[in-house]
Amino acid sequence: MKIAFISTILEFPWGGADTLWTRAAEAASDRGDRLLLSISTAVAGNPRIEALIGAGAKAYIRDSTGSTPRPGMRVLRKLGLSKSPDHGLISELKSFRPDLVVFSHGGTYDLLLHPDLTAWLRASGVRYRIIANWQQEHPHLDDGNLAFIQHAFVSADLICFVSTRNLEITRRHLALPLPNAEVIHNPLRWQSSDTSPWPQDAVTHLATVSRLDEGKGIELLLQALSRCGTHLPDWKLNIHGLGPQEGRLREAAAQAGFGSRVEFRGYVKCLRDIWSENHLMVSPAIEDGVPMTIPEAMLCQRPVLATRVGGAEDWIQHGETGFLCTAPGVEALADAVKAAFASRDRWQAMGRIAAEVAIKHYRPNDYLRLINS
Repeated sequence: MKIAFISTILEFPWGGADTLWTRAAEAASDRGDRLLLSISTAVAGNPRIEALIGAGAKAYIRDSTGSTPRPGMRVLRKLGLSKSPDHGLISELKSFRPDLVVFSHGGTYDLLLHPDLTAWLRASGVRYRIIANWQQEHPHLDDGNLAFIQHAFVSADLICFVSTRNLEITRRHLALPLPNAEVIHNPLRWQSSDTSPWPQDAVTHLATVSRLDEGKGIELLLQALSRCGTHLPDWKLNIHGLGPQEGRLREAAAQAGFGSRVEFRGYVKCLRDIWSENHLMVSPAIEDGVPMTIPEAMLCQRPVLATRVGGAEDWIQHGETGFLCTAPGVEALADAVKAAFASRDRWQAMGRIAAEVAIKHYRPNDYLRLINS
């Protein structure tokens, strides 16, 4: 079979969304399928991409230029005076003649940015599948865009959402049942050897593990911790990850007077190195798909406190395996943190239950749905 994998995420470095489609591509390559990879310059040098190319996959490299067309450019294209940014990709697809196209979307409605590519798919009759990695809690589409997406989604062979909440939001927003939609689990990097003993430090260590950007809500967490004031026993926050908001977060931590209570640890590859010293995972996301770090922390026997966005509710059982914050707001998160600390003596037992629940819930081979008939 000939499969084209198209990532519409062009402006960000390697992330969880890339892990999902790449694992499917690796499985397809292993069984002898021919592959075309449409990827960004930001991920083209990743060792897994290089290995796929070394195994025979063809790469079509794109950058972010023109990914969000300016209004003037839209007019020129309608008049036929400017080529679509997908012109080259469509030519590649015509030459490759795929049996199946798999899209990896950063935003659920990314096909709105690719009307010519979508039109070509409809005209050619090529089957296509969509991975929806992220959805806004309150998205907005005008009538024309709504009709476009409704038709594109109904025509898809399969739509895979990484969380139940994101699927439900999309069904409600599009006013469609979407019987061709499913929830899919992202493959995790966790191994049984990553599980470490419960940290014995008397100071309570909290950890965030994510890219440092606005949607992850780490500044919100800093504000919530400041709001908690003296209501919490001695604590330390370890911020694991890199990203564009690091400078702003450092400034926010300094202004709050946290000092050594907040430490920026950068990207830490080994999960065991993270969870050997931290007691509680905090995922204060404002909007998200499903942070892979939530089930990874649970599998490492750590409870998780998370806002009720994206896939948090798919994994966390409030009061049993962790804590769910009602909404991504300062007051709500501060209340959730204080409530969690009130149950501090139960965290170790909650972590053991979290691991049991996560291992039963996790479907590590879900990525095969993307390439199987």
